[in-house]
Amino acid sequence: MSKNPKEGGLCWACGKMADSHDNFCRFCGKDLVSFPWYYQHWGIILLTFIALGPLSIVLVWRSPVLSRTARWIYTIALAAFTYWVGLRCYQAWQLFKQLSNNLVLAGSFN
Repeated sequence: MSKNPKEGGLCWACGKMADSHDNFCRFCGKDLVSFPWYYQHWGIILLTFIALGPLSIVLVWRSPVLSRTARWIYTIALAAFTYWVGLRCYQAWQLFKQLSNNLVLAGSFN
């Protein structure tokens, strides 16, 4: 991750240099002090479970708040969560198919 814009790093939105005394980017006008809630740790976690699921990976990698290590940890956790949900959906589908086949077979004997 690039340096914090307040420490003379890059703007998180446009990628241009920001001075340490800037509160807003001189080029795009984005706030360099506070970031939108959906880029914060709790915002990413909330959106993952409520709405976005694996698509929240975009927020993880665009977040100016997360370090490089945190981004990789979130990525691995999202992959594991997606696999777990997919596996549970597949098992539910298999159970549904088995139950529907049993109902069809039970109905054919009557």
